Amino acid sequence: MVHGPCGTININSPCMRDGQCFKSFPKQFKDDTEENVNGYPIYRRRATEPVQVGKYSIDNTWIVPYNPWLLKKFNAHINVEVCASVKRVKYLYKYVYKGYDAASVKIQNEGALDHDGILSFVGGRYASAPEAMWR
Repeated sequence: MVHGPCGTININSPCMRDGQCFKSFPKQFKDDTEENVNGYPIYRRRATEPVQVGKYSIDNTWIVPYNPWLLKKFNAHINVEVCASVKRVKYLYKYVYKGYDAASVKIQNEGALDHDGILSFVGGRYASAPEAMWR
C-alpha cells in the first residue's frame, strides 16, 4: 500500500496540514526498528530504488505498514502498526464499549396542559440494515 503522493509533490492532498503531511510521510530510511517516545515504533525501512508510478517516483519511504495476510483475508486496505501507549488503550476501550447511537424525542400535543416529564420523552434508536442483521 502506497501513501500519497503528498508533501511538496502534492500540496493539495487531504493529509496535508500546515504544509506537512500529518501522517509523517515520507518516512525516513532506517537500518533498524526503534522505539519512539509517543508509543509508535520507527520501523526499519530499507533503501530501495525508486519505481515510476504514473508521474511520481515512489520508493520505500512512501509504503504504509501493512500485513499481507490481513490484506488478503479481508480484501481491504488495512494499516497495521504496533502501538504501546496508554492513550491508545483508552481509545480502544471507549470504542469497544461506546454502545449504539441514541436520541431523545419529545412527544407533545398542541393544547396539552398536563406535563409529565417522564412520559413525554421516548428513547429512540435508528438501526441500519447491517445492525439489524446482527440483532
